Amino acid sequence: METTRRITSNDIAQAAGVSRTTVSFVLNEKTGTNISAETKARVLEAAQMLGYVPNSAARMLVSGRSRTLGLVLAHGDLMSVDAFAPPLMFGISRICNARGYKLLVEAIEAGSRRDAYLDLAQSKRIDALIVLNSNSEDAGLVRMIESQFPVVLFGSIGHPNENSIRPNTGKAAVRATRHLIDLGHRRIAHITYAPIRYIGARERLRAFRRAIERARIGFDERLVASGDFSMESGYRAMREILNRRPRPTALFAGNDTIAVGAIAALREAGLTVPQDVAVVGFDDLPFAAYCHPSLTTVDTEPIKQGEQAALAAIELLEGHPVGIRNCALTQKIIVRESCGAKGHYTTSTRSRPHTKNRTTLSSND
Repeated sequence: METTRRITSNDIAQAAGVSRTTVSFVLNEKTGTNISAETKARVLEAAQMLGYVPNSAARMLVSGRSRTLGLVLAHGDLMSVDAFAPPLMFGISRICNARGYKLLVEAIEAGSRRDAYLDLAQSKRIDALIVLNSNSEDAGLVRMIESQFPVVLFGSIGHPNENSIRPNTGKAAVRATRHLIDLGHRRIAHITYAPIRYIGARERLRAFRRAIERARIGFDERLVASGDFSMESGYRAMREILNRRPRPTALFAGNDTIAVGAIAALREAGLTVPQDVAVVGFDDLPFAAYCHPSLTTVDTEPIKQGEQAALAAIELLEGHPVGIRNCALTQKIIVRESCGAKGHYTTSTRSRPHTKNRTTLSSND
């Protein structure tokens, strides 16, 4: 049986009229070689014309890189319970595809394996790590940061050497809470999207409390409960709050997933949304427009967050400092039916599939 011969760097060198060394430098993106842009273009054109397919294992040996980014989910079952993770992962993957990287996804529970992060890095399967839902109690992650391996965090664990992408959702959480206050609510509940050891959840709780205290309502801890990423945890937390008296007239949920679970608990208790309890979520995930009632929420652009994290990781690999970087996000309140404000604001829709009953509300703090 006739087999197709693999195209080699020697074939490309002959077609481009350059040395094999030059071909190797161009294909492996070696820096500091003084190869002209014209020569690089000629080599790449010859490789494409010949149908050259790089040997990824050999390329890794030459460059010392796997051209793979690792996404670590610091919560084992996050993909199965939190609807925020898939669009964020899509954003990371889109940048990886555009820049010629692969994406490896791992789940590492805090404290599950003492050196899980280091084992992943030392396996040489990845060049850099992106960590979602990191928390300050994760000693393995702290060791990883201090090892100086390229790590980009979503949010922060407060480490002086961290590189982090911060969505700065605090202001948006204040605005979402104030939206309910402006609608006349004074007993407003909050369910965190995760235990408060996760800094992002803690920041949204602090922002909620800040908005309540600024309005001189009086913060009531009985109206606060903790979720754990899933709809089920939002359901349980809402039932817990309803068992306390008097019940709230509004809820600011830590994310849309929590909000959906909470609405199920309200409905089970014989309460209607928004007539009995108004609800505001967070993230504007695709299902938010198709809930019943449709969910008022905050647009945090998870795809864009993923893209910015991937770009930051690649910048680290290229020797550029990242440090603490704030995401440039609009974080607008998308007013729909669940808050009871439908018709109070001027409708401004965007050309996305989930713009049904969508009103945009933006204001300064």
